[in-house]
Amino acid sequence: SAFGVLGLLASAMVACSAPTTSQTPANGSPASAPPVVLAEPNDTELKTLSQSYTGFASLNAQLRLSPQHGGIYVRTHLDPVALKAFNAKAYPFPDGALVFKEGHVGADGPIERIYVMKKIPGYDPANGDWFYAMLAPDGAPRLKGKVPLCINCHAGAKNKDYIFGFE
Repeated sequence: SAFGVLGLLASAMVACSAPTTSQTPANGSPASAPPVVLAEPNDTELKTLSQSYTGFASLNAQLRLSPQHGGIYVRTHLDPVALKAFNAKAYPFPDGALVFKEGHVGADGPIERIYVMKKIPGYDPANGDWFYAMLAPDGAPRLKGKVPLCINCHAGAKNKDYIFGFE
């Protein structure tokens, strides 16, 4: 891409829950429902998320320039859990909250990348427990995990649980 590695790194936003399964102990009696497991999404889950986030609420109908994401144009989407917290300005965000940012090369260009943030309890306590990913338009991960550039930039919104946009 024309933005190079710096453009790719200057980015990040979050991704999906691992499925939970019910277990029956060896004695045959049903177990109580297991806790919901929130884990780092795998590549398949990230691809699924990249195809479904547009059904979530958008914070900005019009694309806006984002110098923080390599000078691309962005639109932000929040899943219902994140949207409720965002609207209430309630932080920290609930576990499992998902935030997506589509990145477009131009104000009317195609999607070049998708940023994902996912709140995962215990994932990275020093940085708000956020998982970061940057995906290709087809959902293939370009970067994922505890991405230093994402963490360092989002630290600027620590008082709002590392999420910008409350201004």
